Amino acid sequence: MCSLLLLAVLAQSSLPPAHTFGPDTNRKGVFTGAGITPLGLSCSSAPAETDCAGFLASDVDRTVLDVTVRIPAAPATPPYPLVVNLHGYGGSKTSKSSWDDQMVARGYAVLRYSARGFGKSWGQVNLADLGLELRDLRSMIGQVVDDARLQLDPDAVAVLGASYGGGQAWLAAVQPVFASPAGQQVRIRTIVPIVPWTDLLAALRPNGSPTNSIDVPGSYKASYLEGFFFGGLRFDLSRPYPNYPNYLFTWNAYILLTEPNNYPPIGAQLVDGIAGYRSIWWQDAFFQTVTANAQAGLPQLPVFELQGFTDDLFPPPEALRMYRALRTIDPNYPIAEYFGDIGHPRAANKGDEETYALNRAFEWLDFYLKGSGAPSASCHDPAPQLRCDVLAAVTRPPSVPFNDADVLRVDTFDQLATSSKTESFPGDAVLTFNPGNFGGFFFDPFVFTLCESLQPGCPAPAPDVVPGDVAVYSAPASDFAAGSFLVAGQPEVSFQATTEAYRLQLDVRLSQVKPTGEVTLITRGTTTLDSGIPLLPLGRRAVTVTTYGNLMQIDQGDTLRLEITNVDSPYIAPSRVPSVSLVSDVSLQIPIR
Repeated sequence: MCSLLLLAVLAQSSLPPAHTFGPDTNRKGVFTGAGITPLGLSCSSAPAETDCAGFLASDVDRTVLDVTVRIPAAPATPPYPLVVNLHGYGGSKTSKSSWDDQMVARGYAVLRYSARGFGKSWGQVNLADLGLELRDLRSMIGQVVDDARLQLDPDAVAVLGASYGGGQAWLAAVQPVFASPAGQQVRIRTIVPIVPWTDLLAALRPNGSPTNSIDVPGSYKASYLEGFFFGGLRFDLSRPYPNYPNYLFTWNAYILLTEPNNYPPIGAQLVDGIAGYRSIWWQDAFFQTVTANAQAGLPQLPVFELQGFTDDLFPPPEALRMYRALRTIDPNYPIAEYFGDIGHPRAANKGDEETYALNRAFEWLDFYLKGSGAPSASCHDPAPQLRCDVLAAVTRPPSVPFNDADVLRVDTFDQLATSSKTESFPGDAVLTFNPGNFGGFFFDPFVFTLCESLQPGCPAPAPDVVPGDVAVYSAPASDFAAGSFLVAGQPEVSFQATTEAYRLQLDVRLSQVKPTGEVTLITRGTTTLDSGIPLLPLGRRAVTVTTYGNLMQIDQGDTLRLEITNVDSPYIAPSRVPSVSLVSDVSLQIPIR
């Protein structure tokens, strides 16, 4: 009985908690372009392919979207499997077009369109809303499969996307089977989310919980949020209207001007909108379908996800929460992960690693759309992406070229580590946080002009250091292993925190310090404590911060440096609540390979 109870508790801890969401916030039916931009696709042939481009109206509200479909030439034969390639935030249908070249060369038709409010598409941006952008996706797929000139296979569709497109790729899993306007059944056979979010609220407002981003309200990643907010504004004389609806400006102002909260009307509206209608993690219908399929022994929707160890916007927990939840429901769920030095800043995005990772994604598509290849019996057979759940590349310095020999192949993420070591640090430290100290400034956006996902050369700024607000602990590498080793997974930091404040933001950073003094951030993490009542002090609390994780080599002679602070700005906006905290009984647990 105890064993069954323990298994039930563990299973529940991996799944989304029950939550009832209020109504969605979105805006449709305005600036649609209807009657202004002519509709239809015009096709032209070249030696290698046929390209069809033009504008199609979404069946949601007749908003006109800019569309291109590329059709492969011989030896590919119709009907052609279709891959939808969704762009990143602020991008358009021309973003990452080199990926299309490779897919067309493999015999795939590729559908690209600019999301509403971006590129030359009409409408306004609604942040990958289930009722708008995801209905646009199904509408565009349905219309192109009904176009007899294109000779597409409605039963062999995949959705691939990066960043903003990756979040939508995950949300496509909510309704993978639907009818085209002509009544054909369309089936999405697999999705490939690349550096996506799975819980947008957790990604933008982390609170330290891998499963519940709503309570307690965490702190916003202000630099990313504001960088993307302003970077996504469109200024186009051919589309002379605001591409953001008013509610997005209201949400952004509320984020900047208030301590994070879930209070109605705006705080609750933010939570409902971002979590309830823009995050796969909170979609009950999806998990109910997965459960029903598992119980009936029916096929599940295969997922191959690419996530960045060094991506601080959408870090590894975005992948791990879905991976662990789906495997909890169905131990045989067909989901695989690639982790590497890719994604948003601070990722290096080396060209050779991007090529390697994309090739694994293309092989995945070959298997699930074309039936090419066969599942391997072990991780070391010729088609490892069809057998191993996790491929993970060792993070090397930006100056070191990517080498596919650095890619580990394991059956589960937890198998990256072969042991663990815990280091305890004696003594107490006092953290004194004064929001009036502008060393931890709220609003310090990155300049994201050249820093979309998978773009090289976009280092994140160094964190602010607020005097009196950082406790530093160091340990030689030899304390953890006799020789060189890999930090392999998610290090955990545990300590006691005592404060009279009612709300406390606690951030940790773990760095590698070389004998030369060179410092490299390995991983970071954050947690938020909140009594819920301004007059009720937190008192003494046991705190465990699970960091985002990495796979990084530590050499003998290196030192591991741990920092505990209330300020990890400009990455995360510091709290507006002043505090004095006593930190004691600090320990660091490192997963080691």
